[in-house]
Amino acid sequence: MEIGSEEKKFLLGLVRQVLRDCVGQGKKPEELDIEVPSGQLAEPCGAFVTYYLEKNGQKELRGCIGLMEGIYPLWKTVLYMAHAAAFNDTRFLPLTKGELPWVTYEITVLTPFVPCADIEDIELGRHGIMFACGGRRAVFLPQVPVEQGWTKTQTLEFLAQKAGLAPQAWQDSRAEFYVFEGIVLA
Repeated sequence: MEIGSEEKKFLLGLVRQVLRDCVGQGKKPEELDIEVPSGQLAEPCGAFVTYYLEKNGQKELRGCIGLMEGIYPLWKTVLYMAHAAAFNDTRFLPLTKGELPWVTYEITVLTPFVPCADIEDIELGRHGIMFACGGRRAVFLPQVPVEQGWTKTQTLEFLAQKAGLAPQAWQDSRAEFYVFEGIVLA
């Protein structure tokens, strides 16, 4: 999948609109005036929206929620995830109007998940990883291990912990791995 400049502009504008109208004015996503796109943006696709606060040269995570599977058209996935990342990431309080001057964001459009039988095939920085084991699962976007400076082993340990399991759970014989790629729009 390739995202052209017009599609990128539309999707990033959608996130800006959520910040302006939902965070800034208290509207709900269904109250926004959106010209519904066609073409590739109307195709079902998974995506994440990530918010950061940037102050004094420091960039810290402020919210990140995504939908891993293509349930909705891409534009609607981005709309819903932009709202959810602003208001429903349980690691953070909802974004406030006062924070908006320092908020930056990115969208990660996901390719379909592919089973990965050998962890040696995982390329950090290229592949996002979904880990599943014992009824639990967790995911890291492709950029996360690189941004954190993690090795592959550290990435898998943190992924297991994110799933609520012991760090070594990635070595469990029941562990399953899926890889995907992400197209980052910022």
